[in-house]
Amino acid sequence: MANVWKTCNKIRAAAFRVGLNLWDWYRPLDPSGNCLISESKFISVLAGPLRSVIGLTDEEISQLADYFRAQDGRVLYHQLCQIIHGEDASDRNRTSSDCLLEACPPPPEPRCRTLDQWQLRRLCCLLATIAQRDLPLRPYFQDYELVAKNDGRITFAHFARILNFVGILLSPEDFNLLVRRFIKDSYTIDYVEFLKALEAVKKEGIQGLGPAYLNPNAVIDTTPPKLSRPEIEAGLPSTLLGVEVFHPALQQPKPTRGLVDIMLRVQEFVMQRRIRVSEFFRDFDPLNSGCIRPQQFRRALDTMGFNAILSDMEAMCIIRHYTDPNDKERVCWRTFEDDCDQVFTIKELEKHPDVQPGAVAAAVSQLPPPGSAVESNQLTDQQQELAEAALSRIRAACKERAVDLRPIFGDHDAHKSGHVAHAWVRSALSRVGALPPPELVRALEMRYLDRNGFNYHALLRDLEDQRAEGPSEVGTVPRSRVTSRSSPHETDIVQILAKIKGKMVREGIRPRDFLQQFDKQNELVIPRADFYRGLASAGLSLTPVEMDTLMEVFSAPGRRRFVEYDRLCATVGEALTQGGLERAPLLHPLAHAPPPATNTFLNFEERSVVAKAIDKLAKHHDQVSNILEVFKEADKECCGSVPPAVVQRALCRRDLLALLSARELELICKCFGYKRGCGDEVNYRALCSALDIVHATSKAQPC
Repeated sequence: MANVWKTCNKIRAAAFRVGLNLWDWYRPLDPSGNCLISESKFISVLAGPLRSVIGLTDEEISQLADYFRAQDGRVLYHQLCQIIHGEDASDRNRTSSDCLLEACPPPPEPRCRTLDQWQLRRLCCLLATIAQRDLPLRPYFQDYELVAKNDGRITFAHFARILNFVGILLSPEDFNLLVRRFIKDSYTIDYVEFLKALEAVKKEGIQGLGPAYLNPNAVIDTTPPKLSRPEIEAGLPSTLLGVEVFHPALQQPKPTRGLVDIMLRVQEFVMQRRIRVSEFFRDFDPLNSGCIRPQQFRRALDTMGFNAILSDMEAMCIIRHYTDPNDKERVCWRTFEDDCDQVFTIKELEKHPDVQPGAVAAAVSQLPPPGSAVESNQLTDQQQELAEAALSRIRAACKERAVDLRPIFGDHDAHKSGHVAHAWVRSALSRVGALPPPELVRALEMRYLDRNGFNYHALLRDLEDQRAEGPSEVGTVPRSRVTSRSSPHETDIVQILAKIKGKMVREGIRPRDFLQQFDKQNELVIPRADFYRGLASAGLSLTPVEMDTLMEVFSAPGRRRFVEYDRLCATVGEALTQGGLERAPLLHPLAHAPPPATNTFLNFEERSVVAKAIDKLAKHHDQVSNILEVFKEADKECCGSVPPAVVQRALCRRDLLALLSARELELICKCFGYKRGCGDEVNYRALCSALDIVHATSKAQPC
């Protein structure tokens, strides 16, 4: 029994694979229709043309013949066909009592035949209109039944011809609605149910639906007319009433993004939140195969928070892109992790020495804000000019009234995110009397609006820009693409070496410790890529031009791709120790004094201006003006330096600011400048000492 059942499963799989029907092979061999054929005919079909399709052995065929053999020696082939295919659909005279699948429940009704509430309402109107005419439809259907000898069913074409003959003209939509309601199988309609529905409508007392349905020659069409939408034809639904309306329903749909743009946003999300991608995928891959199922991949994306920046279609695009080419049911999460981690580092960088890390992070940092008009390329040149004109008007109004917009916008920014709601922009500008015309405000909103709201931090940064630029002077090239020319100091090898020596003396850095690890063969030369990587690891912040100049000067003779790092280390090592002292025992070495980190170099003209300014301030030195106490009060950390703005405020408190011009004050801050952290400050102790010295030496003392 088990072997016979395995053989039936084998035949069923072949029938499903190639669309085989055993009824078509055995029915011609049984002209009498008694469901019995000889054993030779039964075996000739399975062992003949179907052997290559099904692949049965002689033993399996003989077992089937023995199992379905009747008492007279013939074979009941219909039992095998019923087990494989079910009841023969072509034989309508045979009842379903012989079918072995009779106990199975009937299949559910297809979804294409179900009607929603609007379609049911339209169908009721259609049946009411047909029933109101009181047409004799039953004789026409009975004539077709006498000819075709059917069981209450009629074809689609004949149903349409009968309706057309009696004068019922239907639109294609209404005819399809009737077909979906009264369909019996794939090509016939149950006209008995159709006539019963019409009789039910007549008994319920249907009222007239209007004069348009009383004309027998008119085409019955129950399609409601479309509503007029003048706001869509106008193009600007928010400005029809003369006021601006801010509602999500009036916003433009989000444009579709390509795979490259989607991955850039994913990398930006990972870099901003410092997400370690592998931690979210590792639990779904216990065998560490690098592939997981798409449902698990999507669950990990939602856990990381990507559902806030990605739609369902964009997430499916990522899943399809990273699908394993060898297994369509798996997603390569290792590849996705490597692409996301490129904003931090590049895997296997030692195999690609020419690759410069950091390019992906730089490209991600230059992305426009998500949801802004710049991202979707909707900000035209005309709108850019209008936005610059609005900025000029707001800057002039704020300067004239001495108004600071930061606290005004900050009152509406409860979360301190740098964004305010769209509706608060006009209110904030109108409070200070700096509200431009509506077209300029609309262009300003297009420039600074993004997904989080109105970016007022970017607006304040542009307002603080002191360059007086008109709307026509604004270029179309972004600031990030403007390249500055290299200064002469970047190509001077003496200043470059002095910069390296100063870094070594201040921080105790030894470049040899970072460069010698790349010289495995002790050749005293290393490739340029390793030289660049070693100096970057040492913390020597050199510009690309300075790095190229340094590598050209210390390049190996005959091997331009290599750099003599030993000669460089010996040259800059003079800042820490002096070589050859064993040959000069009487020589006293001097420590290297590096220049200050801030560039305080003044030319002759600038030194003359500073000398005159110092002479003016020396008449009010510290013993007279007590300005040192003002500086100490502003220096909370007692580090000896204050910002230039504090210097200006201190001079103003002691009535000394009126003695200096703007250029003299700027040059004094440059002369006594001191680099602290990321900004430049002024060494007020040196300034006060210089004022005391100049005051003491300005007049000759009596003998």
